[in-house]
Amino acid sequence: MTLTVDTSRGFVVCAHGCRHWGPHGAAGLLLRHDGRVLLQQRAPHVHHGGTWSLPGGALHAGEKPRRGAHREASEELGGLPRIRHHATHTNDHGRWAYHTVIADTLEPFAPGRGDGEGTRTRWVAPGQVDGLRLHPDFADTWHHIATLIGGRR
Repeated sequence: MTLTVDTSRGFVVCAHGCRHWGPHGAAGLLLRHDGRVLLQQRAPHVHHGGTWSLPGGALHAGEKPRRGAHREASEELGGLPRIRHHATHTNDHGRWAYHTVIADTLEPFAPGRGDGEGTRTRWVAPGQVDGLRLHPDFADTWHHIATLIGGRR
């Protein structure tokens, strides 16, 4: 039996003095379909619980952002539909970065039961995102992401 060491756990402090989860950075998957984006409300027991953000999480040592975003989103959404990648936005904090992997679903998608890190999901128009209580880091980058996806604020 091979033991796998989870290298993704723990908080780090970035060059700006902020505390982030994931010593190797983190990544999330922003799915788009029919002009809407999929957001997830974070469970109360996770960092910034109750806020809305993307399904995603900490990267493992050496893991590429796209692979990590797929892995984390699949765990949290109970699987993924067929997707086509659009772009990746990196928010570099110095010594830590969050990668938003943007992809279009190739079919309608209703998330299933995931690993419990989210309490619910919602498809929303980009213009509705600002009206939600967002994870602070997601709120800081949403305007950049909205520009990338054509959903300018």
